[in-house]
Amino acid sequence: MQLTSRETDSMVKSVEIRTKDELLQLMKRSQGKSSVLFGDLMVKEGIISQEQLQEALAQQKQSKGKRLGQVMLDMGLITKEQTDSAMASKLGIPFVDLEHYVIDPDAIAMLDAQIVHRYNVLPLALVGKRLIVALEDPFDWPALEGVAFYTNLIVEPVMATRTQIQRELGRLFTRMNEAEALDSLEMIPVNMERDDAVSEQEAMRKPVIRLVNGIILEAVVQGASDINIRPERDRVDIYYRVNGKLYWQRALDVSILPAVVSRIKITGQMNIAERRAPQDGRARMTHNGRTIDLRISIMPTAKGESVVIRILNKETGVKPLAALGFGQLELDRLHDIVTRSYGIFLVTGPTGSGKSTTLYGVLDQVKKGNPHIITVEDPVEYDIEGVEQIQINPVKGYTFAEALRHILRHDPDVVMVGEIRDGETADIANKAAMTGHLVFSTLHTNDAVSAVRRLIDMGVEPYLLSSTLLGAMAQRLVRVTCPHCKEVELVEPFIRKTMGVAEDEVFYRGKGCKQCNHTGYSGRTTVCELMQVSPEIAHLININANTQEIKKVALDEGMRTLTQNALALAREGVISLEEAFAVRLE
Repeated sequence: MQLTSRETDSMVKSVEIRTKDELLQLMKRSQGKSSVLFGDLMVKEGIISQEQLQEALAQQKQSKGKRLGQVMLDMGLITKEQTDSAMASKLGIPFVDLEHYVIDPDAIAMLDAQIVHRYNVLPLALVGKRLIVALEDPFDWPALEGVAFYTNLIVEPVMATRTQIQRELGRLFTRMNEAEALDSLEMIPVNMERDDAVSEQEAMRKPVIRLVNGIILEAVVQGASDINIRPERDRVDIYYRVNGKLYWQRALDVSILPAVVSRIKITGQMNIAERRAPQDGRARMTHNGRTIDLRISIMPTAKGESVVIRILNKETGVKPLAALGFGQLELDRLHDIVTRSYGIFLVTGPTGSGKSTTLYGVLDQVKKGNPHIITVEDPVEYDIEGVEQIQINPVKGYTFAEALRHILRHDPDVVMVGEIRDGETADIANKAAMTGHLVFSTLHTNDAVSAVRRLIDMGVEPYLLSSTLLGAMAQRLVRVTCPHCKEVELVEPFIRKTMGVAEDEVFYRGKGCKQCNHTGYSGRTTVCELMQVSPEIAHLININANTQEIKKVALDEGMRTLTQNALALAREGVISLEEAFAVRLE
């Protein structure tokens, strides 16, 4: 078996395996528990110092039953992979890297999708009466005993990361479910005109249900925000949007599209018989105890019905403002704005720029003062304790404007409006700010200063807006360079010239590795520009000055543009210069 550099550099690493034989060799070599204590192993490997170990042990004494590894993890001394690998070393269990492992089909045949997803175990190899499985926690006795009971085999565990296990399960069982679904639909000719009864019959077949669930679950595991199902003439392409970018995942047989779309329509409570008009729906699912909301949009095209599913993980939790990536200047100004007793604050930007996440962070900050907060949203993306959240329903005439009229009689101190879409909503929100309420909302403009002109164009009088507007912030989400595969970026001369950087300035990009799923990126962060309304800017709004005049004063008063903030992140190595170039505003 060939050992990778990950193993030879330190035994507190996962070992890459490719075949069943390599797996068996590794298991044989790893047998026997280690007598070295967990903390001492971390020191021996040079991951922590002796002083840090003593600090962690002292912290463990104050914790209620926490393992030392979890304490070190909470303190930021070690990574999850280092914890898992050290535990595997102590127990004499291999910690494996499944990136290139070819799973034994005989092992997969021993378990069905329901069992493996329930216990989060991945069958790797079948050797006689022994079934070797990968799981995250070697102490997960219910999982091991459940698999043993179901298969009537001796179950032997190896350890792997949760992400790798779930990713492989999603890929593997989605392929298997597609094959089962196609087999179950063979009795219906592909070119047959499907009536409503046939479509519903197809959609209720278990293989089709498992296939659709598998596509969604795999997207959740990969951290996707959207699933795109696009029909082509000879196939159906599946895309996931991860960190703001679409990635092709796989193709399905084109004959299965009607059944898949019908199943999604049933899940989203849509009209299964309607195939010539767009439809929108909603659904909710649970995965590993997490609640996930789905917003579904179906649109007819010349090649078949196209589907987009937006994934909203309600259990992610509201992020505090300090964790969203804002600079200290913007954080200080934001704190000044959100601690006012009345007025209106706007977050602007295109769809998918993180506006709602920022407003939730603002509410998290404001609610510390225990005010009465009511939100009007479409949809309610995150549940916030201590906040009354209202879901609008435009189909039944319950719009943002209609909801605002009612909640202002409900004695709120703070009001959040999901989006100002029309003049009526803008007028009511502005009047609410005038009458002593603190109002937060979003708006679709490219930069911060343009929010002023947008509201005036909607019908808000300049003299009223000048007395209520506290500030406006434009923002974008940028992809963070993966720290595990960072390398020097080769920047095109045109980009350097446009961004105004010298030829010898060094920037970094992600090459792509297994840690970032070969994308070169590790999550996203926010870049913004924040215009705080000063007396001079309020005067310019009052006299209906143009956008350029207002922007000049804002810059003179210290506003940093979105382009400047993006360039600063690139110079720090957080993002690539190309990423900063992509979101520039000037």
